[in-house]
Amino acid sequence: MSNAGTTPAPPQLPAGYDVSKLVTQLTPREYDGKMAQDGLRFVSAASIYHSNITTFSPSFPETILWITLLNKLTEGAAEWAGPHIVTLASGTQPWADFAAFETAFKAHFCAADDKEAAIAELVKLCKGQHKIGTVQDYTVKFNAIAARTSFSAEDKRERYRTGLPYKIKDILATSGHDTSSITKIQAVALTMDQNLLVREEERPKQFGGGWRKKGEKARCHW
Repeated sequence: MSNAGTTPAPPQLPAGYDVSKLVTQLTPREYDGKMAQDGLRFVSAASIYHSNITTFSPSFPETILWITLLNKLTEGAAEWAGPHIVTLASGTQPWADFAAFETAFKAHFCAADDKEAAIAELVKLCKGQHKIGTVQDYTVKFNAIAARTSFSAEDKRERYRTGLPYKIKDILATSGHDTSSITKIQAVALTMDQNLLVREEERPKQFGGGWRKKGEKARCHW
């Protein structure tokens, strides 16, 4: 039966996967409010965290989600976060959505950066990322740098795709998932990478007498 015209199912985590594990893995690193570039990395990681938690665990309390993010702001950045945490604790949402938070955060912490330098950084990242690192690390770095450029959304999507690990690009080429925008391709790539990591964790580390080293002959046991 032909699948032409059908819409692929959205990416999902493996059945029985502990979402609390995802919460821990995706929580952004601390930000002290000192460097604009670090601020861009923080808000990029926060976007991935917010998107994944609300998608895979819609029952997760939004107030706790926001407070968890704001508690990652330290030193000078904590002074900005403090009043917002108080507002959240009183039952009021300071921002209509994540986009509103991102706008407010960038206006306070992220000064404009040199676009030429950002483009050079992005080219270097996309050329080397397929060799090392997780898709989450790559996505956070990519979004932080891309935010400093004037590239169109389509250009960012294509540049992001070229920097993905080969195994993810191979799956994307045949999966049929909707990757028509930068947001969609990142969501699919992150889920695929998470699934691969889960499978890697579940894969037996050794069998029988253990893995043989390269060039080592198997010993016979009589």
